[in-house]
Amino acid sequence: MAHLGQLSRQPDGYKVVFERLLPHSIQQVWKAITDPAQLRFWFTDIEMDFRPGGKISFHFADKDHSVSYGEIVQIDEPHLFSWTWEKELAEWKLSEVSANSTRLELTYSKLTDDFAVKAPAGFHDLLDQLEERLSGSDTVHTLGEDDHQSDTALSYAAVAYEKFPDLIKNQPVVTERTIPVTVERLWQALTDKEQLRQWFFNLDDFKPEVGFRFRFPGTGHKGEQYIHICEITDVVPLHRLQFSWRYDAHPGYSIVNIELGEKDNQSWIRLSHHGIETFPKGPDFAAESFQGGWNEIIGKMLPDFLAKEKTA
Repeated sequence: MAHLGQLSRQPDGYKVVFERLLPHSIQQVWKAITDPAQLRFWFTDIEMDFRPGGKISFHFADKDHSVSYGEIVQIDEPHLFSWTWEKELAEWKLSEVSANSTRLELTYSKLTDDFAVKAPAGFHDLLDQLEERLSGSDTVHTLGEDDHQSDTALSYAAVAYEKFPDLIKNQPVVTERTIPVTVERLWQALTDKEQLRQWFFNLDDFKPEVGFRFRFPGTGHKGEQYIHICEITDVVPLHRLQFSWRYDAHPGYSIVNIELGEKDNQSWIRLSHHGIETFPKGPDFAAESFQGGWNEIIGKMLPDFLAKEKTA
């Protein structure tokens, strides 16, 4: 997964800003975001009167074949293309890095509470599909009925929860702790595989890189054996580590989001585990079980590991 867009609250609603470095010329990218013949592959069927003030129609693939509307605000080829979608605003900015490299910045704003997580997740996926199209994919994507309770949506919910917990309908399991070490030392304990094996789980391998996958075994309440399968979904060194968490041979998908900070010569860590409600019913997958487990891991095992190092 590409790095997540940055969500903020503004006087006129929520705003998310995405940045992507695309290995394609600025003209190629411009055509992909403005030409309906290209938009139909990675976005949806769109009709537009290509001029400032021109109308835009977005066609959905639901059973009612719904249509929603917008209006072009500004065109500055090949650098700026902005339009409204109902009451929301999209601003696409392109800058040429080299003959075959373009920086894209998408700002999507004026979001209400109901769409502050769904829309960023949706546009994140759209940008992934744009990259696929620019790389030659002929897959045709359309907008449908999905309310975006997806893997991407969980990733955005995990980040949004730290700043705007009132936005999140399914509340996560949360554990917090203050530890008397520097944030650099805490980050090392969370990202070095040899150290992780001493206080966390017996990981097969670990690298703090988006897209890196790792596995480890675990035991349930009655001795059941579970294989945890995880993938790094977001990394901001010294500040955030996020990874997916699921189980081999069991349905469900969740996100573990770890935020770090430093204050008064101490570090704080806040872990939130989102999506637990997607797992099967039962004691091993109950919220209380996860809460107890994370309290032990983050509240005791990690601090004890760091304390032993200081006294050694």
